[in-house]
Amino acid sequence: MSNPLSQYFHTPKAYVQLPTQGRFYPPDFVETSANGEVAVYPLTAIDQIMLKTPDALLNGDALLSVFKNCVPGVKDPKQLVEPDINTLLVAIRIASAGSTMEVETTCPNCGKEHNFGIDLSGFIETQSTVEGPTYVEIDGALQVFLRPYNFQQRNLQLLNEVEQARSIKVLEETETTDAEKISSVTKQINQMAQRTLDIMSMSITAIKIISTGETVTNPGYIQEFVKGIPTTSANAIIDKLKELNSIGVDTETSFQCDACSHSWSQRIDFDPTSFFE
Repeated sequence: MSNPLSQYFHTPKAYVQLPTQGRFYPPDFVETSANGEVAVYPLTAIDQIMLKTPDALLNGDALLSVFKNCVPGVKDPKQLVEPDINTLLVAIRIASAGSTMEVETTCPNCGKEHNFGIDLSGFIETQSTVEGPTYVEIDGALQVFLRPYNFQQRNLQLLNEVEQARSIKVLEETETTDAEKISSVTKQINQMAQRTLDIMSMSITAIKIISTGETVTNPGYIQEFVKGIPTTSANAIIDKLKELNSIGVDTETSFQCDACSHSWSQRIDFDPTSFFE
């Protein structure tokens, strides 16, 4: 006998198109409907528990678990890239708690505290998509082909932010000699610098030598390249990565204070510890 409660099990509550349109994934990576949309399911009780576990959030296990449960049409969530991750986060929030989200904010002009209701579905409807070439040209000699950050790179970036906060705390609070503080902070800065290079090299899918037409895809060669290029070349790659990572939902929202009529804009935080509440 089948479970009479089966009709009340997990069912999709939202459908979205990915801003990358599958551009950075292998064939059949995402299962979509006839019109190219991905089914999104609401959070389960287990998902909610995972999102409240600090260690699982820090190492990325919590979000990976959420994506496996809420977006089963994605074969391997680890390969999802930043624009699609953000769109799916918003869609999961809509599927779980509806499209209206309460945002607490303070007027930067008069200091009055506000609680605004925003419509998350508008973020999905107005999201941008990946168009045009995804490479940056270096000195007319190289074409560096890039993809947005994936889950692993998001976690490395998060570690960098944690290390940066620790460095500041060491300088402000630790009761050690100046020499010991400098040594500790220098070590953390070196670790952050190495992590930044790793994040960049992981986003480079290939480098084409324009004069010969040769294309280099060896990860080891690409890592050596990243470590050896001048700052101007690195900055050009970083700028292009920022552009790619920002594609998709634009969560900048405008508010107006009813006390002083001041208007301002701010971005909605994607912090999983609070975004799904």
